[in-house]
Amino acid sequence: MESIRSCHHPFKTTEEYAPQPSTSEPCGFRIQRRSTLDHPLQPSKATVTHRKGKRKVERAVVLASLVLCATFSFFTLGHGVSAAPVVHLPNPPSPPSFYPFIERQGQAPPGTPAPSPTIDPCTTLSQVEEPDISYEHVKRCYEHVPFNATEAGIVLSTLYALYRDYYVFLDYAMMPDQPKPFTNPPVDLLAGLDKISQTDYKSDYQFHTDIDLLVNRLNDAHANYIAHCYRHYLYIQPFDLYAPVIDGVQSIRIFKDDQTGFLADCEVVTIDGYPALDTIQRWVDANYGISKDAGVRLNKALSSLSFDSNTLAWKLTPGQYTSRVTLPESASLTYELRCPPSRSYPEGSNQTLKVDWKVFRLVSWNEFKDTETFLTQNCYRDTDPLLARIQNGAEEAEEHGLRKVKRMLDERKYTWEREHQAAVETNRHDTIKPIGKKRVISEETGSTLTSNKDGPSSDEIHEEDMVSHLVRRQEIDRPVVTLIHNSTHTAFYQLVSRPSIGVVVIPTHSVQIQTETIGLIEGFALLEKAGVRNVILDLTGNGGGYVNFAYDLVDWMFPNNGTSSSDVTSVYESDLRSSMSVKALAHADLMNDEYESYYNPGSYSDPGTGQVHETNFFLRDKMVRRVPGQQQGGRPQDLTEKVFMNHILGNFEMGMPWQHQPARIVVLTDGACGSACGMTLNRLKNRHGVKSYAVGGRQHEPLSLFSFAGASVYGLDAILNDFKVLEVDSPMQGVRYKGIYRVPVMEFYWEGEETPIEYNAKMYAADVHLDYEPTTARRHELLWEVIAESHWTDKLADA
Repeated sequence: MESIRSCHHPFKTTEEYAPQPSTSEPCGFRIQRRSTLDHPLQPSKATVTHRKGKRKVERAVVLASLVLCATFSFFTLGHGVSAAPVVHLPNPPSPPSFYPFIERQGQAPPGTPAPSPTIDPCTTLSQVEEPDISYEHVKRCYEHVPFNATEAGIVLSTLYALYRDYYVFLDYAMMPDQPKPFTNPPVDLLAGLDKISQTDYKSDYQFHTDIDLLVNRLNDAHANYIAHCYRHYLYIQPFDLYAPVIDGVQSIRIFKDDQTGFLADCEVVTIDGYPALDTIQRWVDANYGISKDAGVRLNKALSSLSFDSNTLAWKLTPGQYTSRVTLPESASLTYELRCPPSRSYPEGSNQTLKVDWKVFRLVSWNEFKDTETFLTQNCYRDTDPLLARIQNGAEEAEEHGLRKVKRMLDERKYTWEREHQAAVETNRHDTIKPIGKKRVISEETGSTLTSNKDGPSSDEIHEEDMVSHLVRRQEIDRPVVTLIHNSTHTAFYQLVSRPSIGVVVIPTHSVQIQTETIGLIEGFALLEKAGVRNVILDLTGNGGGYVNFAYDLVDWMFPNNGTSSSDVTSVYESDLRSSMSVKALAHADLMNDEYESYYNPGSYSDPGTGQVHETNFFLRDKMVRRVPGQQQGGRPQDLTEKVFMNHILGNFEMGMPWQHQPARIVVLTDGACGSACGMTLNRLKNRHGVKSYAVGGRQHEPLSLFSFAGASVYGLDAILNDFKVLEVDSPMQGVRYKGIYRVPVMEFYWEGEETPIEYNAKMYAADVHLDYEPTTARRHELLWEVIAESHWTDKLADA
């Protein structure tokens, strides 16, 4: 069996996975050899070394001890193959020249105390509830789960094939020196998997964590390795943090304080002894791959307001740094605070607080009693109680021809999978028991309502007429907008101070197209009727959704006059991977009239003729090496010819004052506008010349308007299902661990550009970068006034 080298947290530095010429075999082959039947305790020939100058008697004693040791190992451990996880131990050291206890092989030397019985730490964790669950409880349990070489081999070989054959940016991920606003290191994904395959892991937790960190370094929200096994607890700090600019200087400050109730807007100078802003940036760069722009990643690490379509309110969303589902690095954080003068502290105050993480069980948590049942109840798909019942019911229904029952059970399975996808974002999590009394943000004003624990009471704060040390209530309580209309997700407003300016809040592209279209027709018509002539499209926090809605939003602003709605068109030229397994899927799909996968050639058309493909264009592929500077270490990639993804273009010509008028349209985001949302803003900004604003990020640094714009995402389970239905041999196995395993499979191009949009950095930076202030961070609508005064300076624009 190959030796395995120890490697701890190999993904923490930028240089670790810079592309290097690969001389090793593919990861998948190495994994197969790793799971041989050689026993891990069997001594190798290299263990016994003949020392020159030693007496022959000593040499004979040493050899005799090794023979006895090997014999004992064979008869006690070597018979048969155990189904338990294989624990790889380091090679035993060379024995000393004289071993005095040869006759006591298998027994402890005299005087050795008897080992005390140990308690399974997962048993301990299973017996505690909130508020008694501690960081150490969870950490000990996680680290006690043994590394399973068999399951790890399946995971790595499957991921290797998934990325090798389907990940469309496998080569571009290795591109060095990406220009601003990108701050993305080159990542050789296959080399990273190969390195993980050579690591001697002791715990299953560390194995999954290292893969997660590797994939995070891609900074592509469409590429995910999220094993839910170690994401069933929520870890929170009592502070919500943000990074406003005050007096020309950006700093980390407390947005909301659940610990004492009176530390809002105190400056966080250091965290664990290091500058706070840089500490948070380093953490999010390693742990949260939402964007290739460090400023966008910082926005997601910090707390912010997001729009709730149900209540039509901007509500506080916890930042990833202080509200996590992944195990923190330590049991507590130490904050050095500098608070401005206040009623309680007229001269200001400096203080240092060491705060433990509070731990809560999430609704995805299942009961367990020890390490074994922790795995079966919370980690494995085939033993998950709810999923197993759903799956068994679906199979039984199919056997008996009960299609309606099977459809219902399939929908329940889909719901289960969607609920478990909540592990991606902490703010969507529900805990089994309430987190406790927390201050809330007023739905009307965004102001602080109640305090918690010690310190000045909420009445005292109200008497001071202060929301925080820096924000007076009158600054955020005044009326800013009037609600004109709202659909299922989208809301339409009119500025009070500038009635000719309307605001359309679009928090998601995951909408029911027909329903939302009706809402858009009504909302835009009511805006015009109210006298609106200019519109701000606010897509803050919009993480994407359906591609058709992305195209439709552009068509609402710039209708395609004279184009029949029956014409088949597309916004972007695209290409896909054309590996051998993809070719086989495409061929089988083309022959199957009852099934359509992502790789059905009929889903695409020829950009030159507009004709739908009726033959397998995946066979007309080309092998290219596209990344500059990677001629030696880069990877050639098989890609299809350029195609259009078919789309039925909508016709939304309504004669609105802003249609076809880029000067009357403005867009606003926090840079997290991704996927389909990014496709919308890319087209509005770069094709139609709409002015763009992005808020947050790092001061004096350009900030992306959108992220991961393009590249449709496809999950491992969906690909495996394609192979199963189309009866094609798959190069991958199913992963036993519950989780989200996805890759982008299509890349989009701008007209005349050879670099895909995903890596075309010059298209991303917003025209105007806005910094948060304490007032605009607490009252999002105030940003609309700032933009209105900035963009429509001429009052004649109101006419």
